[in-house]
Amino acid sequence: MTDLFREVEEDLRREQFSKLWDNYGLYLIGFAAGVVLIAAAFIGWRAWSNAQKVDLSTRFDEVVRQAERAQPEEAAALFGSLAAEASGGYETLARLREADALLEAGDRAAALAAYERATQSSAPEIVRGMARIKAAFILVDEASYDDMKARLQPLLTGSSPWRGNALELLALSAAKEGVWQDVNTNAQAIIDNPSVPAGLRDRAHILQALAAPHLPRAGEEEAAPTAAGTVAEEAVDEQGPDAQEETE
Repeated sequence: MTDLFREVEEDLRREQFSKLWDNYGLYLIGFAAGVVLIAAAFIGWRAWSNAQKVDLSTRFDEVVRQAERAQPEEAAALFGSLAAEASGGYETLARLREADALLEAGDRAAALAAYERATQSSAPEIVRGMARIKAAFILVDEASYDDMKARLQPLLTGSSPWRGNALELLALSAAKEGVWQDVNTNAQAIIDNPSVPAGLRDRAHILQALAAPHLPRAGEEEAAPTAAGTVAEEAVDEQGPDAQEETE
């Protein structure tokens, strides 16, 4: 009897499966085929992407070697050509190297434009921050202090690896306009950061030394009125009692 029930149950399952297959079989086949195609497409895309990265890496290294043997103008053209064909991080790195070569060739305007393009790329923030620093370095002699602050503001957060360099450029810009208190403040912020390179900290001390003669010394403002009063009193004493009476 148990076997009979089992056979009936199996027949019912087969009948249910047959009905499901008749109603939804094509959809199941389509779904399964879609999953296979998606998986195949993803695997194919990943293989293509990896191949592209390897190809770009190889080409970048080759262009670097060629640029080392070329004149700055030729090196800039090589990196510019690579940047036009590349994408992502390699495009930005090529733009940066193009700008470096243009700056070495003396074309500051073209170098600045290349750095500015790199700041607008989709590269990681550390790469775009480098481009922003290099662009600001070109502009520090001609841009206003307010303009420099606006340009470098994104790098002044505590987490930015370029914060020290941004503070140094701001201190230089402030010194150019005679804002000595800001020179001192920006330099001190560099000195207070234990993670900045020794060379950067040494330059910050130099900036503070340049600013020091232009800053009020502690107690000077309080001492000035006292000194003026002493001079006035001495003048009255020298004029004698009559002068004191007239003054009173």
